[in-house]
Amino acid sequence: MRILRIYARIFIVMSLLSLVPGLPASIMAGEEIRFDGSYTIAPNGDVSTSVKLTPPMVLYQKLRESFSNLYLVLRAFASSRADYEVADKKADWDDPNRTMVFSMKMLGACRNLGNRWELEIPKGAEFINMDEGKRTLYFNETTEAGEMATIRGTSRMILPAQATQFSWDGSRRVVTYTLPAPKVQSGRNYTLLISAIILILAGAAMAAVSFRMKTEEVRVE
Repeated sequence: MRILRIYARIFIVMSLLSLVPGLPASIMAGEEIRFDGSYTIAPNGDVSTSVKLTPPMVLYQKLRESFSNLYLVLRAFASSRADYEVADKKADWDDPNRTMVFSMKMLGACRNLGNRWELEIPKGAEFINMDEGKRTLYFNETTEAGEMATIRGTSRMILPAQATQFSWDGSRRVVTYTLPAPKVQSGRNYTLLISAIILILAGAAMAAVSFRMKTEEVRVE
């Protein structure tokens, strides 16, 4: 089963921390990296993700000085995944909020089971509640980034606008939902369309014949 890797943020953070020169662990001991995640599911099963990481000021400044192109870290992460295809990768610095913003699209992350769709959630993300009106599920997420810091925050999963019968199965750790079957044009509609085309062609042919006859009459006179 293809899985939405919510813990992609851990790889990103650890990659950044391991590459920052002159950053002793004592500086980061007991610090917290704030996390905010958003996952929007498309009707075709693709998932657009947006992850915001807000580290302490000291770490943010070190990262900012060490990486001129934050996108390179995201590209390294995305190319290492083999369970789904990743597209539309972006990474930006948000200096006013000392935040790193990562986004990507995971193609085919949701599994189509015929009569329903399913998305598996890895352990570590704790379900909070579900807003049925907004078709949104909320999760608490906390994990250790090695000995350096704790990553803590919330994420929200936004289902397609057409989704119905959506639910959270805690025993299997999956989000399930259904989508209406694609509308198929009836045979009657196709018949009407074909009839209209035939009438148009017939009318055009009659007009051409009439024009030709008038032209010949003029020549005879």
